[in-house]
Amino acid sequence: MRKFAAILAISIGLILCACGNGAGAEQPEKENGNTAGTGQSGIQNESAADAGQPELLNENTPIVRELGTQDENTVVTDVTQGGPYGEISISIPDGWNYEVYSTDSDGPMSEMYGICFYPEGVAEGYVKLAYFDFFGVCGTGLAEEKATVAGNDAYIGTYDNHEYWDFISFRGECEGVVALTYSVGDWWGEYVDQVMDILDTLSFDQNVREGTAYIYSSESQISEIGLSFSLKSISSTGATLVFHQYDADAPKGELIFGDDYFIEVQRDSKWERVPVVIENAAFNAIAYVIVPEDSVEQEISWEWLYGKLASGEYRIGKSILESNESGGHQKHMIYAQFILEGDMLQTANDAGYYMCTGYPTPPRQE
Repeated sequence: MRKFAAILAISIGLILCACGNGAGAEQPEKENGNTAGTGQSGIQNESAADAGQPELLNENTPIVRELGTQDENTVVTDVTQGGPYGEISISIPDGWNYEVYSTDSDGPMSEMYGICFYPEGVAEGYVKLAYFDFFGVCGTGLAEEKATVAGNDAYIGTYDNHEYWDFISFRGECEGVVALTYSVGDWWGEYVDQVMDILDTLSFDQNVREGTAYIYSSESQISEIGLSFSLKSISSTGATLVFHQYDADAPKGELIFGDDYFIEVQRDSKWERVPVVIENAAFNAIAYVIVPEDSVEQEISWEWLYGKLASGEYRIGKSILESNESGGHQKHMIYAQFILEGDMLQTANDAGYYMCTGYPTPPRQE
């Protein structure tokens, strides 16, 4: 499977006032057996937008889209992708290709898991349906309209008044699911109705949960030293820690970290230390240097110290030492939250975290 294009934020969590332009994504590879296709359909768009006037968020009357009628002989494939927040499902008709990706797939950190689909035979471009633990948009040239898609309230966002939308952010039972378009301009006019028919089959079952995920929070970044902290390859027994130094001028000296860490679990909105399974545990006395404007990774296994973690929401704490001109050190604590399989106790949105950068925002396409 070809890797999807990642939208990466250089400074995670910084509140900015405008979003940058994104590049077009690479066409996903077509794999045997992963074909589904198009049914002809007509979507009724009953709103002021039909007259060329987009409906803004402060309007009260939403756009109501009626699912078109497909030929009874159309072959439809039901596609699902599970994840730690719920299971995403859509129906893909014959004539369309699709790919699924999990939380372990390569991609931007904010996109947890999902499904992408595109017409057979197109040179590039696709629609991606993904779960976001937070989703924020901003910038000039953005128009948003209220709609009903798959029986749920949704907001459709378009940059610079081009003919295709950039994102659909779902509410209601599909809260957290977002549809994004990538490089679809060449074929959008012919296939837009079929895209909307596919999205009208969306369901999101929050009772079916699986897998793991990193959760961004304000504790995952220390702007004072220009450092962010995230996780990948998470399991019940370990993870890969990722430190990214994004501002070389922020620290007063060299940044280093060691092998030591601790893990906490969230219970009743409070963090509690996870009990260790051995007494008098000790870590190796070693120092790792964080290179300015670069990333460093550390693969760890915590099974020896904590055993296998049960389902729940956790955070891992790491100490960072910042050297100074006099030879001393200042200690900083940084945390990375993650979820294992079961119900999430508090989402990033519930905690009040919001990003206004290009990181969770779909690319602007000219």
